[in-house]
Amino acid sequence: MATSQQQEQPIRVGIIGTGIFAYRHLRAYRAVGQDKFQIVACANRSRDKAVKFAQEAGIPESAIYTDPLELINDPNVEVVDALLPVQYNWEIVQAAVAAKKHILFEKPIAHNLADARRIVEEARAAKTIVAVAENWSYHSLVRAVGKYVQQGSIGEIINFTYDSARPYNPSSPYHTTAWRQQPQHPGGYLSDGGVHDMAHLVPILGKFESVSAFTAMRQSIHVTADTLATSIKLANGGIGVANFTFSSAGVKEMRLEVHGTKGTIRLTNDQHVEVLDETGKPVDTSSVIQVDNASGFEDVEAEMLNLYNSVRNGEPLGVTPEEAFHHLAFIVAALEAADTQRVVKIQHADA
Repeated sequence: MATSQQQEQPIRVGIIGTGIFAYRHLRAYRAVGQDKFQIVACANRSRDKAVKFAQEAGIPESAIYTDPLELINDPNVEVVDALLPVQYNWEIVQAAVAAKKHILFEKPIAHNLADARRIVEEARAAKTIVAVAENWSYHSLVRAVGKYVQQGSIGEIINFTYDSARPYNPSSPYHTTAWRQQPQHPGGYLSDGGVHDMAHLVPILGKFESVSAFTAMRQSIHVTADTLATSIKLANGGIGVANFTFSSAGVKEMRLEVHGTKGTIRLTNDQHVEVLDETGKPVDTSSVIQVDNASGFEDVEAEMLNLYNSVRNGEPLGVTPEEAFHHLAFIVAALEAADTQRVVKIQHADA
């Protein structure tokens, strides 16, 4: 817990990795407010990229680094924000914790489950905050739907259907990044994007137990499989199907329907919800789905506000490293199931 003096001061952030999404984080920090965050340092192995970002962020030349460890050990840096290819997550988390710095790092939690377990163990032992940057965990309507379902409002989950479509976009700047063209994380887009879907599904459905699956690659630019169809058994006994593609023809939509013993709920993206009672009649959602979003922030901005409140006020993280492990473990199990044509149990962080 921060002291009262610390609570009055903005958190001093050092950003490692000044690529595309660093600018998204910068906008979010600014939106949350300069009274809460100051960007004081940055690092990139390409000094030119670091300098360009520093000029945008107002970082002095003395706090521009090409070695991430120098930024981590900068005494003016309180929180490390690491936007790196995920194969570097474990070593950067380890270094930050050793330096007694809080750290926010990119999803998926790691590029394999062995490193993911190490990060979970490190986070449990750390005296500082270890947070996974999963902005889909900070969509307030999804969190409200999760609370509604998990408190038993539609009864026990019987069955669910989930369809997630993201369009094929050859002009996307993300395609050209080296870590996407030579992915070390399992399934490439399927894990990088699929953990987003898990950040929506797990709070609503609960943890996943086992999976069978098929995969396909529809666009060669994606390098690996870009379409995944799964059948899932939940830990609570419910069963269902979940389909994911990054090759739709212009359609971007996430649609979930959950049937319970006392009703049905339908969620489209993070924006629209419908509830049917046990007779199939519509329910006024405004009277039953209680969205708690006093700040007005969503997505990355809400994520940064949560980070501030975690560091300064001891607020729980919106997504824990254990939860992020489960998100990745599902994708890993689904890819194994598709490869072996067998039902695969989803690994646990404590296994």
